[in-house]
Amino acid sequence: MSLVLFEVRNNIALITLNNPDKRNMLNLKVCQLLVEYVKQAEAHPEVKALIITGSGSAFCAGGQLADITPDKLILENIYSGFLCIAQCSLPTIAAVNGPAVGAGFNMAVGCDVRIVSENARFEPRFFGLGLHPGGGNTWMLRQIANWNTAAGMLLFSQSLSGQEAVDKGLAWACVPADDLINSAFSFTENIQNLPKQLLVETKETLRAAGGTNEHNEIIELETSRQINSLTQPFAQDAIADMIDKISGRKNQL
Repeated sequence: MSLVLFEVRNNIALITLNNPDKRNMLNLKVCQLLVEYVKQAEAHPEVKALIITGSGSAFCAGGQLADITPDKLILENIYSGFLCIAQCSLPTIAAVNGPAVGAGFNMAVGCDVRIVSENARFEPRFFGLGLHPGGGNTWMLRQIANWNTAAGMLLFSQSLSGQEAVDKGLAWACVPADDLINSAFSFTENIQNLPKQLLVETKETLRAAGGTNEHNEIIELETSRQINSLTQPFAQDAIADMIDKISGRKNQL
């Protein structure tokens, strides 16, 4: 049995953590597989986004405790399992089916969007092990949550249910458990046939916009990339089709 499953469906890559007996924890082998599969998704010419989920009742129970030692190299190997998701060039969705704990919490907040089931739970759990948050968790959480939510979770060890995460802006939607994967794939319907380059560059720009207070800097970046997109056949055809539709409506008046 593979500890991680990988498939491509409708131009979307689906990665499933597949060790339900161990609550999909991140051991070193799992992290190696995740890095490999993310690279495959990024290199695949037709893959437009990536969804990650867990099998069984948990999303991911975090790192294997025996691997958590005061050794920078070992910690970085554990980090690689969720950082490859957080740093993926493709748009990413965490389909959170159950508890996302510790490093699993990092994996969930490292995705661009979270769609959660009614069984989801976001649990930092760092303080429970006497640990300072790691793997960039403080930065990732502050990018997607307000101070009150980030401080409540990291400074006061508060966890959130799936619906609470939606209410606090940490997740997009909370859906029935049986609908979770279908809902995640449905969320990608508008982009499944878009040019991959357009998606990758838009994500790069979105990240850059979150790291600067200079409006004009982002305008320059957006303009250069918008001009480039206008030279591509997809945009030219889409614009021409829209012009034809508008002309057709006018002729009907």
